[in-house]
Amino acid sequence: MSIAIYPGSFDPVTRGHLDIIKRAAKVTDKLIIGVLNNSAKTPLFTTEERVELIRECVKDFKNIEVDSFDGLTVDFAKAHHATVMVRGLRAVSDFENEVQLAQINHALMPNIDTVFFVTSIKWGYLSSTVVKEFAKYHSDVSKFVTPNVEAALIEKFRDK
Repeated sequence: MSIAIYPGSFDPVTRGHLDIIKRAAKVTDKLIIGVLNNSAKTPLFTTEERVELIRECVKDFKNIEVDSFDGLTVDFAKAHHATVMVRGLRAVSDFENEVQLAQINHALMPNIDTVFFVTSIKWGYLSSTVVKEFAKYHSDVSKFVTPNVEAALIEKFRDK
């Protein structure tokens, strides 16, 4: 059984992330979305909220699980017996950093290979940061996120 992980902060999960998730789920037996609890950042959503938002988005996929982690991604991969790490590339500017991460991860865990999915043109401009900025100013983000994520964003920025 091939097991892949797709790690990220997903703060919040966007339709661009979901594009990668759906495509990656087609080429692996099991896809585990790893929601990073990064103590160096102050996310809008708690780790638990991000996990639940993603679970709602992928509830119809039988081969997708969602879990959270902190620490090294390779340790998360090892704990889940994953041999593939999924990463998304939006632009050429992402490539240099992602290749460096793939190489260091492979050096730390030689049996993990990184597979890159180029984001569909439709979502190439999209980032969680942009979505949060639009939502902060009460702009319509419905084309960028699923309804459950949109509702959560509206709630977060209701009184701000």
